[in-house]
Amino acid sequence: MNSQKIEKVLEKYFNGETSLSEELRLREFFRQEEIPAHLAELKEQFLLFDEEGRTELPADFDEALFNEIGIRERSSRVSKRAYIYYISGVAATILIMITIFVRFDPFTSSTNSSINDTDIAFEEASKILYFVSEKFNQGANPLKKVARFEDGVNSLNSITKFDDGVNKAAPVSRFSQITKLITNPAP
Repeated sequence: MNSQKIEKVLEKYFNGETSLSEELRLREFFRQEEIPAHLAELKEQFLLFDEEGRTELPADFDEALFNEIGIRERSSRVSKRAYIYYISGVAATILIMITIFVRFDPFTSSTNSSINDTDIAFEEASKILYFVSEKFNQGANPLKKVARFEDGVNSLNSITKFDDGVNKAAPVSRFSQITKLITNPAP
């Protein structure tokens, strides 16, 4: 087979339009020792295809494949089940909210309220807010100890200032030691 015909068949091959017999001719062509230089790089590819066709699968390949498929199907069922649980939870939440809204619909209740109703509501709201305020203050009382601790830490900052002063005075004392050594030589 000449290289022009092979090139046409190769073009059909790469477009996926070859028949089985044309593919066999290509494999036979690339098994030859002498191949045109511009087609030499394809020789390895077709030789690999040849070797791949001769490779035998293990005897238990089908069983292993079906086992793996079964495992994946079970895991997909589990994920589908989790998705269904999630969606049913969302649906239940929406249903509960609709039920509450229908039961306690603020738009259908009468808006005819007397002054006494608003006064009572104000008093009740005041009682509730006072109760919340008391509980908040009880919870905030232990925080006063933290404030005292912070005051103690702030007083320690003055000690660090003293330490800085001592460090600044250190060169002066070193100067006096050197002066004494110079003025009073050792015997």
